Formats: sequence, structure tokens, C-alpha cells
Amino acid sequence: MRNARLGCIIFCALPAMLGCRAPSKDWNGTWKMDVQKSRFQSHAITISISPDGEYRYDDGFVDTTFRCDGVYRPIGNDRTQACVKSSATTLDRTRMENGVKVNTYHWELSADGKVLTTTATAYRPSGPVSMGQLVATRTTGSNDFAGEWKDVHFQQSGPELTLRLDRQFLHISYPNSGSYIDAPLTGDDAPEHGVHTLDGVTYAVRIGGPRQIFILVKRDGKALTQSSLELSGDGRVITESQWTPGHAADKGTLVYERQ
Repeated sequence: MRNARLGCIIFCALPAMLGCRAPSKDWNGTWKMDVQKSRFQSHAITISISPDGEYRYDDGFVDTTFRCDGVYRPIGNDRTQACVKSSATTLDRTRMENGVKVNTYHWELSADGKVLTTTATAYRPSGPVSMGQLVATRTTGSNDFAGEWKDVHFQQSGPELTLRLDRQFLHISYPNSGSYIDAPLTGDDAPEHGVHTLDGVTYAVRIGGPRQIFILVKRDGKALTQSSLELSGDGRVITESQWTPGHAADKGTLVYERQ
């Protein structure tokens, strides 16, 4: 799954169940995802290759283009990116910021071309390296990386998040990636900050009750994902239901446990 998400007057305007009081302190702390108990939302992925060799990747959240010629090209915010295709079934992208490596992406096709495995690694100036892997099956296309894909498996080593909720803001930080959001509880859009953030991504947060928080993620004003965070009665578990707006039937469920 990453705070700006005024006092008593605002909280009295929220649902009556919340009341005119400070939100529960049970939200505050560090939480780690239980990958085995979580079910990730599936996404459609489209990869195209133009006649002159430009790749385009679009999963509904990330929409990016690149060329696999080994040349570093600017991609904004003092970042550059290069791609090398070492064989018909593997390619690697490296992203730099101010001359320092911040991300790598390794793509690999199965021998029959029906399965795509992508491994993303995020590097930080200090702290642990973060890695995630996605496995997708081909739904269209017959060769190379071009075609449509459906992700069937996602694996990440227990990502953590830290929450802090007060009368005005929800602060969310992701220690593994170094990104954070400070979102006002008014539902106003707040940007994500950090080395590994995507341009134009914002978070809007509203309180649904003492133990429920709603978050809407947008990119360039377009709604991408919506989620509901539910805090257990004993304050030990947060369950996040996540879906694409308009497709609530296809939900992912992420389970976080207090550390």
C-alpha cells in the first residue's frame, strides 16, 4: 500500500459517533503488514512498444514511457532513467536522482512468454533497501513484453507504516521508502513527499468514526484508489480495504499489525 490526510468545530461537524473530542490515540504507532493475511487487489497492465522502439507501461496508477538503449534521459524533478534490454526476455531500468541510484526495475518473461515477473527495488540514502515483486499472466499479445497482463501475485517483505492522528491532520510515513503524507482531515488534497514518490499524486482524508478513516488517492486530479481503514477494538490491528473507484466489488484487503 503511504501526512497531511480545526479543532473542536471541525470534529463536531463529523459524524455524531465521533463526538467533539480528540480522535483515538490507538491509531498512533508503527504498523507492519501481514502479507499472508492480506489479499492484494488485481490490476490490468498494458505494455506497448511503438515502431521506433518506445515502451509504454500503464497499470492505471503508473503511466510511463521509456527507451531501452542504455541512455539516461531526464524524467523530471532532477531524476534520470535508463533502460537496458539484455535479452529477448529480460530488461532492466535504473532511475537516478541527482546522480544517486534510487530505483531499479527488472522485467523477465517466462520461456513461453505467458508470465511476466517484475521486481522493483527502492534505495535510500540511509535505511533498508525495499523490494517488491509482481507476477502477471498474459491476456493479449504473443511475444516480447507488449500486450495486456493481469497481475496474479504480489509479494513485498512486510512493509511498515507509521501513523499519527490529531485533531487536524493524519500523518502517514513509510519508513522503508522514506515517503510521507501530512493530510488535513477536511478532505483537501495533500501531496506525497519523498524520493520515491510519483509526480501529481495526492491523498485526501476524512474521518468516518473513531475507528474508521477514508483515504482517496488521486494523480493529476484523477481518482486512482479509494480505501477504508478500520481499527480493531483492541487497537492491535488495522484492516485496509482498497478498491478502484467505481469497482468496489474488486477489493484488496491489507492487514497491518501493531509493532
